[in-house]
Amino acid sequence: MAEMKKAAMLASNRNSFMILGVLEAAWAPMVPYIKDRFDLDESQLGFLLLASGLGGLLTLPLAGYSVARLGSKLETMIFGIAISLSLLAITLSPNLALTAVLLFCFGIATVCIDVSSNVNAVILEGIYKRPLMSGFHGGYSLGTIVGAALVSMMLSVGFGIVPSAIVITLVGIATVMFGCRALISDVKKYDNAPQSEVVTEQSQKPSRKIPGTVIVIGFLCFFMYSSEGAVLSWSAVFAHQERGMSLEYAGFIYTAFACTMTGMRFLGNRIVLRAGRRRTVFIGGLLVSIGFFVTLIPHVFFAALGFAIVGLGAANVVPQMVSFAGTVKGMPVHKIITVVNALGYSGLLLGPVIIGFVAKNISIAAAFFGIAVIGIVVAFTNRYIMRPDNPAVRH
Repeated sequence: MAEMKKAAMLASNRNSFMILGVLEAAWAPMVPYIKDRFDLDESQLGFLLLASGLGGLLTLPLAGYSVARLGSKLETMIFGIAISLSLLAITLSPNLALTAVLLFCFGIATVCIDVSSNVNAVILEGIYKRPLMSGFHGGYSLGTIVGAALVSMMLSVGFGIVPSAIVITLVGIATVMFGCRALISDVKKYDNAPQSEVVTEQSQKPSRKIPGTVIVIGFLCFFMYSSEGAVLSWSAVFAHQERGMSLEYAGFIYTAFACTMTGMRFLGNRIVLRAGRRRTVFIGGLLVSIGFFVTLIPHVFFAALGFAIVGLGAANVVPQMVSFAGTVKGMPVHKIITVVNALGYSGLLLGPVIIGFVAKNISIAAAFFGIAVIGIVVAFTNRYIMRPDNPAVRH
């Protein structure tokens, strides 16, 4: 019975990440259609995509609180249904203003599921005393393959954007209702920060100071979310506009990224056990940089190859940074995850706007060059903060 419960808990957490990936990636092949429907230029598209990031960012201060009150199970079910319905509504939206509002709601639901899933994952790592995070994020990446490939295939055979969204919506609702039932209902009792770490000797009141290491990790997640968001929101546009692929097939470029990311994430726990978290993240950051540089070679093959390399590199960087954040002293885990995601999701907020601005005034390729440089910064900064003698973390 204990083994069955363990398997159910692991499967439910993987499913919660997976459905988030399905629904986020299903949006990627739809972006060029929305761009054409409202006749948007790159800068205008960037500001439209800002709505999703803004919804997520404004929700993050409440996401940790709500998961502490509702538990991962209920939070995932509520917002899993919400994100599924909002995606369908976006494809039916008759005007730009309503589309922006729906993307705002899409962002809210995305963040709530993300925080809930990551909190649940950190707790399970503590329960089972072994690396699990990369495997869970592998579920997310598997979802991105399913979402991007399924929608791209339906669009390529003339299924239409609205019928495609209906299929994805039904998949999303079914998964959260029946596949996430073993998520943790009460996360507060698993917070791993001892009271002595969060109480000052003078006041005996909880410290509100955020550890510096948590802030650094949050900004590194900001950069990584920006790079992953660049692939999610701009890869199809880049392939269509810069490399001449037709709209019906441009979404498959994202699939190259999703496939390599998924494969590497399912290997991630073994890689971390053998190579260590620090080396895994360092090499991953460098591969992200190399991948974006490769996309700059002017041929569609190198666009696909470059995004595939980005997927290899990015696969285990964010999961291991989130897992590492859970070991930082001085804050309960659900609060740490909230802070890290607040800073990280700022990348989804600002990334599309910055890329759109650069794309309009220079080119999308120029924006990708900047992200490639950032990948190097992420690699070396993580190498420093994950050093064995860092006093800010529990060993």
